[in-house]
This record gives sequence, C-alpha cells and structure tokens, in this order.
Amino acid sequence: MGVTAAAYHGPGWRARPGRHEDDIAAGGNWAPFGVSRDFDRLTDVALHCPPAALLTAGEPDALQHLERLDHAALRRDMDALAEAYGTLGVTVHTLPAPEPPGSNPYRGANAMYARDLLWMTRAGAVIPRMASAVRAGEELQTLRLCARLGIPVARTVGANGVFEGADAQWLRSELVAVGLGARTNEAGARQIADEAGQQGARVLRLSVPTGVQHLLGVLQVLDADLLAARTSIMDPAEIRHLRELGFTVVDIPESEEVSTHLAFNFVTVAPRAVLMPTGSRATADLLSRHGVECVARVPIPELTKGAGGIACATGILARTPQD
Repeated sequence: MGVTAAAYHGPGWRARPGRHEDDIAAGGNWAPFGVSRDFDRLTDVALHCPPAALLTAGEPDALQHLERLDHAALRRDMDALAEAYGTLGVTVHTLPAPEPPGSNPYRGANAMYARDLLWMTRAGAVIPRMASAVRAGEELQTLRLCARLGIPVARTVGANGVFEGADAQWLRSELVAVGLGARTNEAGARQIADEAGQQGARVLRLSVPTGVQHLLGVLQVLDADLLAARTSIMDPAEIRHLRELGFTVVDIPESEEVSTHLAFNFVTVAPRAVLMPTGSRATADLLSRHGVECVARVPIPELTKGAGGIACATGILARTPQD
C-alpha cells in the first residue's frame, strides 16, 4: 500500500480544523452545552433525588446532613424546583442514580447537591474530586450524565487535588473565581487554573470563610460586573480587589433569612434575574434595588435539612450569552 493513501496522511487526509470549543458550539460531534459567564441565560440544568435507602443509611451527621431527610418530602422539593425551571424555559436533566456503593456505603446520599458534582466550561465539564470521603464516588454519576448527553469531559481533577463545582464561578469570560477552603485545596485550584488558562481565562483565588462550604455560599454573579456577596464574613481585601476589578458588589447582610432559609443560595437564570427559595423577601427586596428581579420562589423545607439550597441542588449544564 502506498504511503500516499489518506490512511497514511496522503493527499486525501483531512485534518481536523479549529478548536475543541468550536466542535462543541457547532453541536455536531458533541452536545452544544457550555458556560463562559455565570450570568448568561440558563438553558440546561441537572437535578437529582437520591434513593430513599441512602437518606437513612446512617445517622444524619454521618451523612453530612443536619437532620434526618424524608424521601417523599425531598422529592416534593425537587419536583417543585424542576417545575419552576420548566416554567422559566430551562431544560431539566436527571442525574443518573448511584451505582452500588462499593467501599463507600454513603455514596450518593448527597448527590441532590448536583452543583458540586461538575463545573461546566466552554470546553466541557470539569469532573471534581470530592473533598469528603462520604461523597467519594459521586463523580461517577456526573460522568454517566455526560456520556448520556454527549458532553465532553474537559478535565478530571486528580492527584492530591480536591475540588468541588460550587467553588468555581465564571465572573467574566476571561476571569474565573475559585474558592479555597475545606472543599477545594491549592492542588485542586492549580488544576482549575490550568484548565481555565487553556480556555483563555485566568483564575482569581478567594478564601472561603470558616463555617461556609463553598465560594457559592458567599459570592454570586448577577450580571456583567455585578456581584452579590456576604461581605461581612469575607476577607475585606478580597472584596476591595473585586471592586478594583470593576465589579459592583451588592452587600447581603447576615440575617436569619440568610442563615436559616438560605436566601443567598439563589440561582441566576438570566442577567439580573434570579430564582430564590421562599422566605427570602428581604434579600429579594435588596437585590431589586440594584435592578435584579426575583422571577420565581420555590419552597425547599426538606432540601435545607441536608445543608444545601436551590443553588447547591442545581447542576449548571449550559448558559446562552445574550450578546
């Protein structure tokens, strides 16, 4: 056989053009899912309700829950959240059920908090390495979802790194905030910085306060150059730096509404439009003074018993830029 054959890169050989991101955007080889700014219009999310047996597989504290969760009640919360997204035109995808537990009998008991289980980029999903042994193996549910939907895996966090999806946010298409704390360590942050760099973005490292799980718990993106933050518990120097970068930072004060009803645990569904839990009126009123509309409220009394809210429960799969 002659070496001029296309199989040996002869004249008939067709080199693949462009970048991986171009393949995704075109929607041919891969599903056109991606995120490059966390205020763009939300189009696709992942939700999940764990099997009933997992919610009682151990004492609440052993499962990292605050109280015993009732499966039927949690199912109602998740159905209400799915219905709210459907009304807003957001497509809801279901995270696959966990496989048999193997060495971790609690694997999947916290998978209703799907935001932690991936970080979506314009080049595909970054698969985390969960920081807690209780959640080890939940990453497999994300991998199976990506395979089912045709979402490429941009990277899997490995080595001695730990990283959870709620610790990264696209502030701008060229700027990613990464929270360092109990759930994401420096080794994990370096891997996120490397991936962001390959996509033309840089990372801004921020500290996650003690007693807060993720960066998402203290910082939210509302629009281009508009953020909400629980400034009183964050590092003042970091807030100052965000403002120096050109961001307007809306201060959300500490209150019973924030700590108990998880009012800060909202989801930006479009520029200056948010989905919030019920019991968040004061926070919604404060946001409205900055032109941010609460487009829907969802009751989540059972979901909060697991130490998370609607933002924690929403795996962000795709956003569509409006400009």
